[in-house]
Order: sequence, then structure tokens, then C-alpha cells
Amino acid sequence: METFVPGRTTVGFVGIGKMGVPMSRNLRRGDFAVVAYDTRPEALETVRGDGVQPARDLAELAARAGVVITMLPDSAIVEKVVLGPGGLAEHLAPGKLIIDMSSSYPPRTRALAEALAQKGIQLIGAPVSGGVTGAEAAALAIMPGGPKAAVEAAMPIFKALGKSITHVSEAVESGHAMKCVNNFLSATNMLSSMEAMTLAQKLGLDARTALDVVNNSTGMNTGTRDKWPRFLLKRSFTTGFSMGLMHKDLSMASDLAKEAGTVLFLLNHVRQMYALGVSQYGFDADQAHLLEIIESWAGRGPGKE
Repeated sequence: METFVPGRTTVGFVGIGKMGVPMSRNLRRGDFAVVAYDTRPEALETVRGDGVQPARDLAELAARAGVVITMLPDSAIVEKVVLGPGGLAEHLAPGKLIIDMSSSYPPRTRALAEALAQKGIQLIGAPVSGGVTGAEAAALAIMPGGPKAAVEAAMPIFKALGKSITHVSEAVESGHAMKCVNNFLSATNMLSSMEAMTLAQKLGLDARTALDVVNNSTGMNTGTRDKWPRFLLKRSFTTGFSMGLMHKDLSMASDLAKEAGTVLFLLNHVRQMYALGVSQYGFDADQAHLLEIIESWAGRGPGKE
């Protein structure tokens, strides 16, 4: 497979949402031509001024693109876009590549790759970590899984979007499995930092002093290092990742653990906490609102900066 070279490659991008907007912009900044499709016309208008060209439908996108990226909420939507009526599989020529950068369920990614292979179309899974902030800064961690030749061909695309790119394995579903593991740790770090900081303030400790100590000690994690200084100290519930999407990722990790015959008590506890957050705040609420639940259990009002 030939390398997708900036200046000579048109990237089709399906899914212009919170992540798709900055990612498509960064591809343009990296000198890729970008043609995009989303079910919401207003989303396409958001990036038109950046040189991202709208496609009327998936057929037009498939005809114009040399490679296609999907950045969608879950496997069901990816499968609909790819295999559904009027989907990409009906219109992409044999030999084309789809890069699924969504947080998809690994067994379904494997099945999708098998279905596409029958049509001569290749799929690699390449989920990302870093959220909206990482996407805006072109600093995403990207974890592709799939044949080495396809991953290497897509490397210029990945370099336009991220700073850390790790080929997980030759298995197409391995990147999505890695994303489940990563998000389990990310969510756990978030919750543990919320409980720890709530305890610190209940004990009369200054929040900033507590963070300074923890972040220079063995208790440091992404919650204390990043989420608290940037958002939670300021009571800003805008980390850029929704309660519902994280609960979806945790549920996928829990399902994978069951299928592997592995009992993971902490994973199930964290998943249940996010389920509670969804029930109280809604699917689209920022995950940072879990702090309010923890504080209410601790019997303390909102903390101050």
C-alpha cells in the first residue's frame, strides 16, 4: 500500500463532531485535502472556512477520497456508515483503506474488517486519547491496530493529528482493545482524584497545597496532574468528555473482561459510578460532574479555588 502523502492525498472524514472538527482542521493544516460528511449540515459549515470540503453523501465522499477516516460515537454507527444502505462499502473501490478512529468494540471491529475484506477494502482501527484539547493541539495519542503496511501508509495522517503513535499489533481490533484499557485507567484516575481531593479538603487541607504534594509524590495521576489544575479547582465542568461516552467505553471494557474470563471488581465499580452520573446528569453531561456526587456523599458543599 502506497503512503498517503500530504499534498497528494484526499482524506475523507466521516463524523464532524467535537473531535472531528479539530481533527479535520489539522489534516488541512498538514496539507491534506479533506472532504467531510456528517448527518448535520451545520457541522460541515463549521469547518468549510478551514478548507474542509463538504460531501453531499457517503457516495460522493467515497468517490473523492483516497482514504477514509471514521470518527463516530460507537460500533453500531460505524457499521451503519460502512455497511448500511448507501454506505461506504457500496461505493469505495477495492484496495481503499478505512481508518476507524472511533472508540469501537474490538470484536465488532474484527467482524467489520472481515466483511470489508470480502469486498477488497481494508480496515485498521486507530482510536485516540487526549480529548478535545489534544485534538485541537494535534497532540493526540493514537493507537493503531492492523497490518503493518497499512499502518505505515497512514503514518503521515497520524502525524498530522497526534504526537504519540504506537502500533499496538497486527490484529485490527487491538487498538480498540487498548483504548478500552486506557479509558478504564483514565476514568479510575478521575474518580480516585475526586475522592482524594474531597477527603483532603474535609481534613482542612488547602486544595492547591494538596495537589502540589500529590503531584510530586507517588499519588500523582492524570486526574491530579491535569483535570484538577485545569478544570476542577475552578469548578469548570468542561473536561471535554461526556459521562455517557465514558460509560460506554467502560461497559465495553467490562464486556471484554467477561469474555476473557477475568473478574475486575474496580472496573465494574467505576462503570457503575459513571452509570450513576448518566442517570443524574444525562448522557451528554461532562464527566467532571461526578465530583458533585462525591462531594454530596461527603457532606460538603462545592469547593473553592
